[in-house]
Amino acid sequence: MSARRKTRIGIGGLGGRRGAAIAGLVALGLAATACGSDSKDKTSDDKSNGATAPAAQGGHLTMLAVQDSAALDPFRTSYVAVADEPRMAALYDPMFYIDPKTGKVTPFLGESLTTADNGATWQLKLRQGVQFSDGTPFDAAAVKLNFDTHAKLDTHSVHAGSAMMFTSAVTDPQTVTLTPVGGPNPNLDRTVASELTYIEAPSAINKGPEVYGSQPIGAGPFVLKSWQRGSVQEFERNPNYWQKDKGLPKLDGISVKNVPDIQQQYTSVKSGQADIFVSSDQKLLSKAKSEMNVAEFKTDGGQMVQFNLAKAPFNDPRARRAIALALDPTEIPKTLDNGYVPATGYFNSSGPFVDPAVKQPAPNKDEAQKLFNELAAEGKKVEFSYLVPQNPSSVKVAEFMQSRLRQFQNVTMTIESLEIGAYIQKYAIKRDFQAMLFQQWVVDPEPTVFNSFYSGSFLNFIGWKNADADKALLAGRMSTDPAARKQAYSDLQKAMAADLPIWVYAESSNGPIFSTKITGVEQYNAGVFFMDRIGRK
Repeated sequence: MSARRKTRIGIGGLGGRRGAAIAGLVALGLAATACGSDSKDKTSDDKSNGATAPAAQGGHLTMLAVQDSAALDPFRTSYVAVADEPRMAALYDPMFYIDPKTGKVTPFLGESLTTADNGATWQLKLRQGVQFSDGTPFDAAAVKLNFDTHAKLDTHSVHAGSAMMFTSAVTDPQTVTLTPVGGPNPNLDRTVASELTYIEAPSAINKGPEVYGSQPIGAGPFVLKSWQRGSVQEFERNPNYWQKDKGLPKLDGISVKNVPDIQQQYTSVKSGQADIFVSSDQKLLSKAKSEMNVAEFKTDGGQMVQFNLAKAPFNDPRARRAIALALDPTEIPKTLDNGYVPATGYFNSSGPFVDPAVKQPAPNKDEAQKLFNELAAEGKKVEFSYLVPQNPSSVKVAEFMQSRLRQFQNVTMTIESLEIGAYIQKYAIKRDFQAMLFQQWVVDPEPTVFNSFYSGSFLNFIGWKNADADKALLAGRMSTDPAARKQAYSDLQKAMAADLPIWVYAESSNGPIFSTKITGVEQYNAGVFFMDRIGRK
């Protein structure tokens, strides 16, 4: 794709009345939000014995998932490879995606997504002749209806914030014009590719959420055949698939079975009882490199402590710095044997945006104790509750941190472990936390990093307000020049290292682990793989 672009300052509709109105609604999927990589420096570590070679025609594949889907529509589903995104890929196909080899937004069901006026408007054009699985046309009206449905408050869309960044209008049957709210956005195509890429048929949407979530109609390679809630989903070949003349999809069908225990998932694939699963467990990913096949996908983000800067004790930067100095990321994998790769900051150490000269403070126990003592002397003893979701891995890391902080005086950490729905409600809707565990897989700084850390963003749950960070985030949003973007995110890293709104302890990665009988594994966006070409050798 090509585009003629020129930078002009604009925020793109974040914050304000719209943001406040839907803050709670979009939070419903944020526990697992984010995505994959957008750079050849962060593509998969693919020890896969020809995993991208063409697959044979026909056959069936069994995929394992840690949980059942709540719904199968594009609105209430988070686009995360370890969760529902493979099922989204099977049912819908991406309209546009970020190519991990080039970092560029690339068309798939779409034909082009370009701007000729410096990001003030965008023209989204669709392929001719594509149909949904029920034979209805995949056209501009369908795309606009999806964007509008995302933006409606009563949809409770996980992606509402992204849809509210622009208005849309049907220009002709194959073209939608997008107009960013609040000013030009030269990187709006990245938002569409990562957050709004899956399109459901109007014939399903018009029947309401109870139908379109359980009886989805997309234009992807497969259709939903049956769904035993809590057990298994069966998908079969889409008879109206737009690439059927190319012999796609390769498979006749896919089963997605719920197996919550990741060790059992691994054993099942290794023994041949299943074919593939996606994991973010770095120990399993490492193990699979020698025992099976894996396509590990490294991303920005990671596992981190997020501080609430609007509440004591972490409204004082000294308290945040004391925690960062007291804890050592390298001790976590050594102690817990969980395979975590210790982080030095938010941006992956091998990624295109990292500034290797800028890092989080190195552990310094003496300096940490001085800060704890200083705060206590002022009546600001560091006593806080740490919010985590109820899963064994998260709780173990929290308990490790708690044990290390017990070695210091004038600091007390308690752990609050909640079921995932209550966890999201507490941090995202009520903003009722002091510090919390958060994990992100970031496809590109746009729009995830901007949404998370810009002071005017309604998704800035931690309440970080930093002029240098805002300037860097706006510079990154308003430029498409790689050097300018790299400099902008270097400036952001400097602001993060100085102010410490977060402390990242593990780099983020995920990827499919699959048997030697599977091939055609090609990834995009969050490390999810195209479902049209995967198959059996």
